[in-house]
Amino acid sequence: MEHSHPILSRDYRLNTPTLLAVVQNACFKVLMRKTGVVYTGEPRVGKTVCCEALLEEIPKRFPNVYVVMIPAMNKDADALRYSSIIHQLIDQEGILPKARTSFVQRRSMLLERLKTRAELRNAKQIVLLIDELSRLSISDYKQLADIYNKLRADKITMTVISFAMPSIDKVVADFLRNDDRHIIGRFLSDIRPLHGVTTIAQLNQVLKLYDDCAEEKLCGYSFTRNVLPQAYTAGFRLTSIAADLWREMSRIAAGKYVNNLPMEHVALVVAYLFLILSDEDSEALSVPQDLIEEAVRESNFKDFCKNVTDMKA
Repeated sequence: MEHSHPILSRDYRLNTPTLLAVVQNACFKVLMRKTGVVYTGEPRVGKTVCCEALLEEIPKRFPNVYVVMIPAMNKDADALRYSSIIHQLIDQEGILPKARTSFVQRRSMLLERLKTRAELRNAKQIVLLIDELSRLSISDYKQLADIYNKLRADKITMTVISFAMPSIDKVVADFLRNDDRHIIGRFLSDIRPLHGVTTIAQLNQVLKLYDDCAEEKLCGYSFTRNVLPQAYTAGFRLTSIAADLWREMSRIAAGKYVNNLPMEHVALVVAYLFLILSDEDSEALSVPQDLIEEAVRESNFKDFCKNVTDMKA
């Protein structure tokens, strides 16, 4: 396999059951002009991939809606790399204020740019996608509320779709203690769990995507056929290893990853298998158990679980 192959560069997207569910639910929120929804999940289950998918899918379904995405920056307002939500959006929109431009002026420049973006699409709705929402500060949420209110005064609805760690519950608790219920009502009242691969049936569906439903522009619909043409022609499918792979990864999984395999590690295992098997392609190809164990080991899944899981829990 070439170093530039999409399997190794991860330059592809699988429409997994989790991703499709998020796209369907988020698009419903956009359709109904909801103000906000937050999808929470453990590290590496696929939150960023889902966020990036929405950036692509929402404009397809709602061409008159302006969609912008930002990865949230450090929430520590005293940190050197601190960047408020206003500054992040200004950077994303390519606005270049002068050094002495005040914060209020910068916010006005941002609002004018967003309104212009909406007008160009004859739109009355803006969708803001935020990845790593947990990194925002309390003041960021208040600035976000100001943006929402200013746009609403101009008859433009803003829907905020965010992705965060489950610890976002602590942010909600902070707002409750400070009686900032309007912030919760705007952006944090609809919090939904986002899981990885939770059953062997789901794993089978994911592996089937490698067999049959890869992007045509990359590998002619099938990664398996592209990497293992002889085996594929003879009937080999990656789904044939679903039970063995599920058993091995489940044996290692710990804490929040029991029956919740992170999609990133599943993809790493598949990439390793394709890499090794590509040199052994034949009509009689089979995947031995020790190779599956080796692939899971090389994905670093065991150490990952050990390092991120609260073993006491």
